[in-house]
Amino acid sequence: MKKLYFLLFAPILSFSAQIEGTWKLAPQAAALGVGPSGPGDMSWWANGAGDVTTRACLFDDSIKFEANGTMTHYMDGSTWLEAWQGAPEGCGTPIAPHVGGAATYSYDAAAGTLTVNGLGAHIGLSKVINGAEIASPAAAASSITYNVAISNGGNTLTADINFGPGWWRFVYERTTPLAVQDYNVTFRVDMSQYTGSLTGGVFVNGTFNGWCGTCNPMTDMGNGMWEVTLPLAPGAIEYKFTIDGWNAQEEFDGTEPCIDPVNDGFNNRYHVVAGDITLPNVCFASCDICTNDVTFSVDMNDYIAGGGSTAAGVFLNGTFNGWCGTCTPMTDANADNVWDVTVPLGLGAIEYKFTVDGWNDQENFVGGESCTVTNGGFTNRSYTVAGAATIGEVCWESCEDCTTGINEATSAVAIYPNPVNSIMTVKATEAMQQIRIVDLTGKVVATHVGNGLTQEISVDDLKAGIYTIQVVTNAGLSSKQFVKK
Repeated sequence: MKKLYFLLFAPILSFSAQIEGTWKLAPQAAALGVGPSGPGDMSWWANGAGDVTTRACLFDDSIKFEANGTMTHYMDGSTWLEAWQGAPEGCGTPIAPHVGGAATYSYDAAAGTLTVNGLGAHIGLSKVINGAEIASPAAAASSITYNVAISNGGNTLTADINFGPGWWRFVYERTTPLAVQDYNVTFRVDMSQYTGSLTGGVFVNGTFNGWCGTCNPMTDMGNGMWEVTLPLAPGAIEYKFTIDGWNAQEEFDGTEPCIDPVNDGFNNRYHVVAGDITLPNVCFASCDICTNDVTFSVDMNDYIAGGGSTAAGVFLNGTFNGWCGTCTPMTDANADNVWDVTVPLGLGAIEYKFTVDGWNDQENFVGGESCTVTNGGFTNRSYTVAGAATIGEVCWESCEDCTTGINEATSAVAIYPNPVNSIMTVKATEAMQQIRIVDLTGKVVATHVGNGLTQEISVDDLKAGIYTIQVVTNAGLSSKQFVKK
């Protein structure tokens, strides 16, 4: 939904953290208001646009903050009076001690607080003090502290104060605006998982362009990525991505971490412009990147044959998980020593490797292998995510499957009968550690624990066809083809 107005309030920014200068209440609706729920809630009362004229004697009062800590409140002989001061409500001569003039102040930009000192010194409405609204001039405070935020390039000051049952808000603007430097903000959105039509184009709409619809078209960068760079003034902005102007738009429920903190019934993206920035490449209608399920597989049989153990688990580590050690465990569901894991990944290049027991053991490459890349002295596997995929099974420390390029050690292993109906005898010159049967697609369809030099195995459960039997011994991996009748 389009947002038709926006009341700026944002964390104090280093570029606008100066309070020195002269300020007046902003000549607008909701320049001052009150509500029960917290800062910014004006559900009890807020001034309307007509009050800028009706209460002109209040809106023309100004407050000047000097760099030396001096504050001067100019009322020009007239301000807004209320019944608690013993006067008819309306414009009139200021009543002591709320007559303006000189006072002092202290401003803590880091804490976001402004304290005014001096009997009757105040901003906003004179009756509002910390924890109360006073009932007579005699109850005036000598010090009041406000929570403040400076935004809009240093030209808007928002002050909030808790008076007990609720909060008042006062919005001021500089009488002499500061020059505001625009910053280049690059918006990016990933539309690759959007199922509707993008014929009408993608647009960014926000408080900075009046939610205008088609004012700021984005450029299709390919692979579902859309981008636009806009010069924006410093301060808080709200925005969202839309399609074909306002024919379709992002929808949020308000619980997302990237949504604006303003409780006004609209849920939009939120950012505080404080410098040139390229915003994260988010998925349409999400605070996160678009992810694609990528499946990784590693064959650990040669690792085991070489004396290694996978008892503590096999893990996937890479740039996508911060090389975290045990964050991404792999599984060996059918106990064939081929470990798998499926990970949701964003588009783009990644580096990774397989490890054992966190980082207690890891793959090592010399560099230059077809599946690796060397950066900063580290050689890792590399892959570019272009969508959901299953990366081919590889052998530990190899770019190839363990079955690829195997030299048949025909003298090391013998099988008979071949073809076979039911029982096959396997003989080897080295003690067998494991026997596995692989079909023509490369899928392991049966595994057996090795037991000595001669072993009988049943093939009753196999369908008729051609298979490869792989035998792991201390000497390595040997394989032979056989026919199941």
